[in-house]
Amino acid sequence: MTDQDRLPREELERLVTEAALLTRVEQYDDAVKVFEAHLPQLSSGTDDDKRVAAAVFSYYGLCIAALRKQYSDGIKYCELSLKVQPSNPEHYENQGKIHLLARSRARAVDALLTGLSYDPNNKGINRVLDYIGRRRPPVIGFLPRDNFLNVYLGKRRHERFERRREEARNRRRRQEADRDKVTTVDVQIKHAQTRAAEHKKGRSGKNA
Repeated sequence: MTDQDRLPREELERLVTEAALLTRVEQYDDAVKVFEAHLPQLSSGTDDDKRVAAAVFSYYGLCIAALRKQYSDGIKYCELSLKVQPSNPEHYENQGKIHLLARSRARAVDALLTGLSYDPNNKGINRVLDYIGRRRPPVIGFLPRDNFLNVYLGKRRHERFERRREEARNRRRRQEADRDKVTTVDVQIKHAQTRAAEHKKGRSGKNA
């Protein structure tokens, strides 16, 4: 990309924000084209540019998970967003949706409930939880839910989940306090930039 092809930061921010909105209404094809056209420039720009890019990576991750079944890469993009915005419930929602696409319901519920801990009234997360059911499956699938073993093991599982969630919360609070230090995610963003460029190049090759 030449200097003449580079767009102003304000225009890039507008475009990727619109792509995030397209992702929310499941217009993944349109959204991913915008992301792959403009995320590389944001990822290689100023510190502020990189923050803007990282803030929408989870949406890009959901796009590639939905369109290309790239679930592990999608989760990594969500983690990049959470490094910059650790208390943003929308990134947990995107992460939860990717886990659902990957048929990992328990992990999806964990991610969604963690997002709900930051915003209990979040409409998007509550809508997904209402759709899939808020209760996790019994620990021992062939026994009834109210069997004493499932009740006991379920309580232990819930305690572990709450402990992990609190540890994650504390860790992300510390990260949030340092959110202006972009250098902590420079390497990951460079990786994301490269992956986005590879996807764009691959699509161009197919269209040639």
